[in-house]
Amino acid sequence: MSILKIFVSFEFGKDNDLKNAFYKQAEDHSRHSIRNYSLNEPYQENVWKSKARSAIGKCDIVVVLVGQDTHNAPGVLVETDMGRSLKKPTFQVLCRRARRENYEGVRHIEDRIPWRWRTIDEKIGEVWIRE
Repeated sequence: MSILKIFVSFEFGKDNDLKNAFYKQAEDHSRHSIRNYSLNEPYQENVWKSKARSAIGKCDIVVVLVGQDTHNAPGVLVETDMGRSLKKPTFQVLCRRARRENYEGVRHIEDRIPWRWRTIDEKIGEVWIRE
């Protein structure tokens, strides 16, 4: 089985627990072998952008975890723009704890799915381009 490299974009400092839960649940419930390509520590802006672009360039899929204020998170907007410019398949996962009115997520990403592993796995299978 090949390893799927996923970059998770999330609101750093507010939704770190969502990112950790995503990878833990992927390990426990996904039929895919998933490797974490996300940034796991804060960096100064110039270093962060370079590291994010590099990680996104190497990943297979970008997943946006939608928390309560993700649609206003400047870092998420930059990372999703990087993913689009690098032509990476991208979709959003709506986290259960986000209030309904904040489910708007990131404007330019149409695919929004609920946080259910069966649905996430189906979406991964749909968008994953194997080389």
